[in-house]
Amino acid sequence: MIPICILAIEDEDDRAFMENLYMSYQRLMYSTIRNIVRDDWATEDVMQSALVKLIDKIPLLKSRTDVQRISYVVTTSRNTALDYMRKKARRGPDSSFDEVQDSDLSWGAVHEVERIILEKADFSALSRVWDRLDDRSKYLLEGYYILEKPPAELAKALGIKSDSVRMALSRARKAAYKLIAADQAG
Repeated sequence: MIPICILAIEDEDDRAFMENLYMSYQRLMYSTIRNIVRDDWATEDVMQSALVKLIDKIPLLKSRTDVQRISYVVTTSRNTALDYMRKKARRGPDSSFDEVQDSDLSWGAVHEVERIILEKADFSALSRVWDRLDDRSKYLLEGYYILEKPPAELAKALGIKSDSVRMALSRARKAAYKLIAADQAG
């Protein structure tokens, strides 16, 4: 499947070039990134970022030989993965989504939020406490993160304002984290 960032390229020749480049080097890029990042979800995010960087360099890539192009693709993939790891290290290993102020996030930052949650969540621990969560928290977490329902749809179903969904999600996450912590402590 071709990533949306490639499909969004307006020039047909450039889009065809990037589709071919992606299909030819997808596994090499993924392997390069995965060896550094070691997380499937984050690897996908880094792959998208690397592709955006490569799209910005289409004229340069077209002018290179195959060997130079492969080297450029691998270097871009590696550097994008290393940049990701540096940013992650700056946040610290104990940083969590709840430490981020809700007002600092926009709905456009969904991928970043999901990545943080997925990194921090231990799904086996979450499954152990799932039955102890209240129905509203379950509905919010499942609807937003698993079913990918838009905030407006969740708000309508819960009878709240769309602007309140973010805070409701924050409370649902905190409730889940609290149960997980209690479960792990005792």
